[in-house]
Amino acid sequence: MQLYVFLCLIGHVLASKSHGYSGTLVDFTDPKVQGHLDALVRMAQSCVIKVRASPKDVRAYFTNSPPITRSGQCFAACMMEQSDVINHGKVNRELLIHLASLVNGKNSGVVRKLHSISRLCLDSIEGMSDRCQLASTYNDCLNENMIEFAFPLDIAEEAVRKMPFHLIQPK
Repeated sequence: MQLYVFLCLIGHVLASKSHGYSGTLVDFTDPKVQGHLDALVRMAQSCVIKVRASPKDVRAYFTNSPPITRSGQCFAACMMEQSDVINHGKVNRELLIHLASLVNGKNSGVVRKLHSISRLCLDSIEGMSDRCQLASTYNDCLNENMIEFAFPLDIAEEAVRKMPFHLIQPK
């Protein structure tokens, strides 16, 4: 499960612009990073089927946009729960920060920022009991406050294209 947490972090918090863009934190051309991305896509594929997420739901998640549907909220919950960032309605900030430090170094600006932002985002979910709303709100808060760590659009679109939407049966 720790691998999934690392992958989720890449998707939520640590991913930044690549392909020669300034401010690069993660090199998406690195084979090791590509392997993590592939595993993240596999996790997302499982969540698409589990919560019946639509292409719009998945695109919103991978482009750091707030979900517009209940299935989009539940997709975020599935991703965060599979990664152990959220377990039984509780956010594991220590794990989130630890994994960020593995990628960026314990004293990096990213980790310092995540330390304070992740605490701020806990306040945004105070008193929530609905698992989908809780995870989605926490994820939205992280994305809103750490916008510089979004996936490049081409990578987000590639991830969406790899989803098994054809396996979702109509209701």
